[in-house]
Amino acid sequence: MKPSLAIIGFAMLLLSACSNQPDAQASDRADGDDTQRAETTCPDDGDRLPITGICAGRAVVYLNAAGGDLPEAPEGCEWVVQETRFNEDVLLYRATQCGEKTTRLTFADGAGIADLSYDTAAYGDAENALKGEVLVRVTGADESNKTANLLRVARGSINGAAERSACKVRNARIDFWPDDALVIDSLSPREAAEPSDGPRTACGPFGLDENSSTFWRVFQGHSWFFRLGQDVWQVDPGSFTLMRKGEDGKWMQAE
Repeated sequence: MKPSLAIIGFAMLLLSACSNQPDAQASDRADGDDTQRAETTCPDDGDRLPITGICAGRAVVYLNAAGGDLPEAPEGCEWVVQETRFNEDVLLYRATQCGEKTTRLTFADGAGIADLSYDTAAYGDAENALKGEVLVRVTGADESNKTANLLRVARGSINGAAERSACKVRNARIDFWPDDALVIDSLSPREAAEPSDGPRTACGPFGLDENSSTFWRVFQGHSWFFRLGQDVWQVDPGSFTLMRKGEDGKWMQAE
């Protein structure tokens, strides 16, 4: 028996309707992480970060910024997002780019404490003399007491028992530092706020140093000690964000 024209027309209508439905998997791919679309170009036709594959032009949206004002980039430079391997994770951070040269960090693990040092410095270092200079030291963090481990590290570097016992963690409260910046000081916050004869230091090499941009941050399961010196910053310490690759292949902020 031949199908009627009405049945044929109805079947063609169904086929047409199905062909006009969006492909759910294609939609998911379009809305998914940049790293899942390596075969496509970035929206701005720019480059991708080499490890995660995130589009460099929109990598800033992945950063877990710590607040505070974005440091002013040196004259002739701008802030760009860079990435560095960090054990099994990847560290995203803002870094200076001056002309064709970009600041990049390199990670070195160690027994109990790891280092992030300059691989290249974009500003004022034509001869790469800063290569290898350590900017950040990283150790663990106690989930039940986030300042316990950094205080242990600082006290462990102090010889005098009296000074060790006097050292405490307090909020830095420096305008252009990250909102969560911490310092280790032998004075209470009230005492530290009183006028002094000049810049102070306290609590050893991991403690307060008012001559330098020196402070701690605690985030994503680690305690981070920044020693950025007296000169302009070539990395933005408030932008540091650890990324972790999930089982689905997507990169997300590490917990």
